[in-house]
Amino acid sequence: MNLRGLILSLRELNIAEEKDPERFVMEDGLTELLDSLYRSGVQIINLDMFQADTQEKLWTVLKLYQIKPEECLLLAAADKTLSLGGDSSLACMGYVNPRIPGQKLSEADMLVEGFDEVDFRFLERVYQRAHGIPWNVIETRRCILREIRVEDLDALYVMYQGKSITRFMEGLYEDRQKEEEYTRAYIRSMYGFYGYGMWIAEEKSSGKLIGRAGLDHLQLEGETILELGYVIAEEYQNQGYATELCQEILKFAGKASGFSDIYCLIQKENEISVHLAEKLGFIWQEEVKMHGKPLQKYRKELYNVD
Repeated sequence: MNLRGLILSLRELNIAEEKDPERFVMEDGLTELLDSLYRSGVQIINLDMFQADTQEKLWTVLKLYQIKPEECLLLAAADKTLSLGGDSSLACMGYVNPRIPGQKLSEADMLVEGFDEVDFRFLERVYQRAHGIPWNVIETRRCILREIRVEDLDALYVMYQGKSITRFMEGLYEDRQKEEEYTRAYIRSMYGFYGYGMWIAEEKSSGKLIGRAGLDHLQLEGETILELGYVIAEEYQNQGYATELCQEILKFAGKASGFSDIYCLIQKENEISVHLAEKLGFIWQEEVKMHGKPLQKYRKELYNVD
């Protein structure tokens, strides 16, 4: 599915106050957003034009545009407008308009307080999250890092059969059902709340899953730290993929994680990962123990990672 329509009430997005000489004012960011959506081929559907104040009327309007509800995003600043989505598959985003106080906007999949940083990509991600569509997060020269799907588990179970894969890390659950449950929970809690996590690495030229890499949270000595992690399928090792992926992940982490430092925890015998960490600029800190295993703690500041 793709985002084809943005449903809104321009009257509801009006930020003009009674003392303003102009009766209608939109945020500059919203004006730019609507212009960019129009250029991207997204249909802007203004509820005010059709007096569409019920779901039945809205569905009739969408039929006129030949767009399905599941292809649209509803942008609303009032609870009444958000309720038009009802129990349907309509993705919803709420706008906290100071002119319309007292709105809960609890039915929105995402809330925004302004539009300066909202663009087509932002709306597309709200839409994708509402429909459980995995995000493509990072693109490197040869790969795409995207969010995991339950359907990826077939390929992951094959990858984890490699002898070198589980030498220094835990494998998947032997019980496939437990792994599926864990994956669904991870998508909801990690991706849904933080917007990042451990991602699937796909080779662009072949579309094949070649590994996993990304960011995770770890509890260490009573503190939550950000950890860089990766695993590359055996047939793709020693080809520079880990370095390529991790360099871009560090750039992402410096901009989007909210952490000032990032860590790697590596077994001393894992010389390849130790070498990569040092190559990426990580500095050895100390030896720590986790689950009874001694690990080497490496740290890197997330400044000037570009």
